[in-house]
Amino acid sequence: MVKLFLKNKEGKFDISQLVPQITWSGNYQQCARSLDFSLLSSPLDKHIPVVQCDLGNAILLMQDDTVLFEGYIFERTKNTGSSTIDIACFDRGIYLKRNKTSYKFTNQTPEAIAKRICADFDIEIGEIVDTRVKISRNFLGSTLYDIIQTAYTLASYQTKKKYYLAFKGAKLYVLEKKVTDETLVIEGGSNLMDASTSESISNLINQVTLYDKDDNFIRHIKNDALIELYGLMQDSIRQSDDEDAGGKAQEMLDNNGLQQKITINNLGNAANVSGGTVVVREPYTGLYGLFYIDQDTHTWKNGLYLNQLVINFKNMMDEKEVGSLPNKSGEKTAG
Repeated sequence: MVKLFLKNKEGKFDISQLVPQITWSGNYQQCARSLDFSLLSSPLDKHIPVVQCDLGNAILLMQDDTVLFEGYIFERTKNTGSSTIDIACFDRGIYLKRNKTSYKFTNQTPEAIAKRICADFDIEIGEIVDTRVKISRNFLGSTLYDIIQTAYTLASYQTKKKYYLAFKGAKLYVLEKKVTDETLVIEGGSNLMDASTSESISNLINQVTLYDKDDNFIRHIKNDALIELYGLMQDSIRQSDDEDAGGKAQEMLDNNGLQQKITINNLGNAANVSGGTVVVREPYTGLYGLFYIDQDTHTWKNGLYLNQLVINFKNMMDEKEVGSLPNKSGEKTAG
C-alpha cells in the first residue's frame, strides 16, 4: 500500500488516512508527472483533522521505501457542497516546462547541453544518456524542456534511438526509451482487466518532399505501399545548405503511418510508467507482443490499485525542433 506525506512549514505529516483517492499519471510527451488527490476536510465535523495544505507545499508519495512521486501543490479547489479539497500537484519537471531562456550552442552534444542547463538552473543530475552527436543551435526564449528535447531529437536522427526526460525525486534523468528488465507481462485471466484498440489514418503521411532553402525541389522520400493503399498524403521539409533532411523525412514517415491506439486496464504496478514497456497477451483483440507505454494512470481507491495504460507497438519520441541554425538568432553563448 502507498502512503502520502505532506511537508509544510510546520513539519512532515502522513495524510494517507485523510485521502480516499490518489491518481498518479504521466505521458511520454510531458516530462512533468502529476499527482491528484482529494483531502477530507469539513468545517463542521470535528473528527476530521484540519490540515494546512497550501499552494507550494511539498507532497511525497511512497510505496514501502520507494519514492514514486515528489513534487509540489499547484492547484487547490474547495467547494461548500463537498467534504473534500481537491489537490493537483506536479513534480519538478514542471519547472523545465515553465522556465524560458536563451542560448547559443556550437558543436555541443545533447548531454553537454543538458548538463550546462542543469548547472545554470541548479538542477541535480541523475543519469544523462550519452549520444556523442554534436549539434549547433540557437535558442531564443525557449523552455528548458524544449531546448534539451530538441538537442536529443536532432541527435536521434543519427543514432536512431528515442529519448525522454523524467525526474526521480530531485534529480533529472535523460534516458533512452528501450526494453528494460522491468518489462512486465499483462495477460487475460491474470492481471489484465480489459483492453480496447482503435485504428486511424487521419494523420497519415506517406510522402515527404524535400526542398532547398530557395524552395527548389530536391527529392521525394515515400512509402509506395501506403500510397497504393490509401492515396497520396504528402508533407514537405525545407533543408539548409549544410544538412541532409533525409533522416528527418524518414522519421516523419515512420511516425505518421497507420495509427493504432491501444488502451488497457490492469491491476496496478508502479513499474508501469511512460517510457517503459509491457508485454501484453490478449486473444480477443489480438494483442500479443511487446508494447511501449505512451501514457499511464495509477489510481488508488477503496483499497484497490489499478492502472490504465495507453500503449503503442511503435517506440515514439516527443520530437521537438525549436530554435534555429547558427547565424539566425541567439543571445547567450554556450560552449
